Amino acid sequence: MRPQKLTMQAFGSYGQKTIIDFTKTDQNLFLVTGDTGAGKTTIFDAIVFALYGEASSVSNKKEGVVLQSQYAGLELEPYVELEFTDGQEQDIYTVRRVPRHLKKITRGAAKGVGTREITGSVSLIMPDGTEYPQKESNGKLQEIIGLTKNQFMQVAMIAQGEFLKLLLASTEERKKIFRQLFQTKHFYELQEKLKQHSGTLHDKCTAARNSLEQY
Repeated sequence: MRPQKLTMQAFGSYGQKTIIDFTKTDQNLFLVTGDTGAGKTTIFDAIVFALYGEASSVSNKKEGVVLQSQYAGLELEPYVELEFTDGQEQDIYTVRRVPRHLKKITRGAAKGVGTREITGSVSLIMPDGTEYPQKESNGKLQEIIGLTKNQFMQVAMIAQGEFLKLLLASTEERKKIFRQLFQTKHFYELQEKLKQHSGTLHDKCTAARNSLEQY
């Protein structure tokens, strides 16, 4: 997955609509820098939220109204939109995700003073311009990325204070992560089948040898 353009509105530190175009600079390496509280982490939160519906680390999840910016009025809908390419970097996908948020009541006795909670939503536009069914969008996004959110946070978007998690993960856990990351599942399955077949042949050979010795 390679991000192309990120749009944020009323999200975290960004009150007004903010667009980050990763294609403007003709380079493969980016440095996100700024003072404490400038909104650096929010950029990464927005990318993770767009892809998985949650932001931040595995142990400190952010979702719902927590993501709604305190620097924007409740009349402004919070959302994140991410354009990205797949592993081949040819097809462009666009995902727009609205977090659960508060909105001012515009009718009845509580008009203008009360608030109500709006349900979040997700929209995934495929490379051919069609919109993927909303109920299946989360599963499709994980299929495109090839990683679960936990795995993505360990290898592609390591949060502050969690750099050692991948290094200290068990051998089996690292195997699972890299197997999905490099799409080697089929080779693993072939290896297991060959191992099983080898074991079967070994048992037959042993039985034949024992039969000969007995004879």
